[in-house]
Amino acid sequence: MKFTVPVQTIIEPITRVASICASNASNPDDLAQFLMLDVKKDGITMTGTDGTVQLKAVIPLPEGACESEGSFLMMADRASEFFRVLGNEDDVAVELKPNEDLLQISSAQNDYSMRVRAVPEDNSFPLFALDEEPEPSFIEIEEHKLRYMLDKSIFCVSRDNYRDYLKGVRFEIEGNEFSIFALDGHRMAAIQTELQNPPTGQVKFLMTLRGVTELQKLLSNNQDALIKLAVTENFIYTQINCYTIVNRLLKCKYPNVRAVLPANCAPELHIPLEELKRNVKRVALFSNKRLNLVNFTFTHNLLTLNTQNSEHETAKAIINIDYPDETGHRESNLNYDYVREILNATDTDEVVFGFSPPYNNTLIRPKDEINDMGVRIRYVVSHIMV
Repeated sequence: MKFTVPVQTIIEPITRVASICASNASNPDDLAQFLMLDVKKDGITMTGTDGTVQLKAVIPLPEGACESEGSFLMMADRASEFFRVLGNEDDVAVELKPNEDLLQISSAQNDYSMRVRAVPEDNSFPLFALDEEPEPSFIEIEEHKLRYMLDKSIFCVSRDNYRDYLKGVRFEIEGNEFSIFALDGHRMAAIQTELQNPPTGQVKFLMTLRGVTELQKLLSNNQDALIKLAVTENFIYTQINCYTIVNRLLKCKYPNVRAVLPANCAPELHIPLEELKRNVKRVALFSNKRLNLVNFTFTHNLLTLNTQNSEHETAKAIINIDYPDETGHRESNLNYDYVREILNATDTDEVVFGFSPPYNNTLIRPKDEINDMGVRIRYVVSHIMV
């Protein structure tokens, strides 16, 4: 096997695909630690996986660049480090002679030898068997809109080794409504929009956080670019430019999250975003660090923020708001970190707090019910019981 390729065409793909691969230093025979490279006359296919996410990149080769075809495995972290520091100005010549395990790499006046492995004949390299899956359902949505919706939701996913359904991002399509839910047991993001060409019937699935994060990295902000997601019983996959990403879906019962969303909130109170962010950050410095609790008390035209800690330190801030009910009173004990992340994800000049019986949760949303992108964003934060 021998081919020549400009370095700049493979640095980004090989480092990105390598980043997917598993890391298992205690078991050198774990093939998920390796990149699989399949070299053909017309291009190079690089594949990496960690068992739940698989990423494949196809790099075309100009005519005559490949003198002979072949395939091999190379350690992912070594390959990533090597090509990242190689530089991107020169062509690189790569040769692997039959029955040898040293890859010869030449660039400019430099020569390197990198140890590789043969692709197992028993097909034990952990590729996903998409050809065994039933016919997929297809979801078509603008790339920039999907990226925006993921950005506004994935920070609510649990990072702890807890219930499986808390460790993923839920996607639901009913009619033309496309919803994304993310939760960690204490807060939830509910992001919704409408699809122009929805699939037939209901489509519901749970992606892993790793799969969503890697998909988000590939999505562009191009408002004209569309992405088509293919969903089967066990996988979701899509192609973006030269990459094909596949995520093994989480298979577990998912709770009725729609029932958690407060309905018909009264009152809904508008608060200047920057003023709230500034003041809640200040008073949180004096909160009990175990609970990180900030007390929000809404009364006639006022929001009062209160904290105290075990050292008997206290903080209080008052923000003028529009709450015309002279006898109105709503009180919430909320975790500062949860509120901070929601406020940081809000991109309107005001944020809205909403309340509805039985007042166990507070709904927080941007000022605009549906923004210019056609996306509805809502967050639910559970009250801290003290």
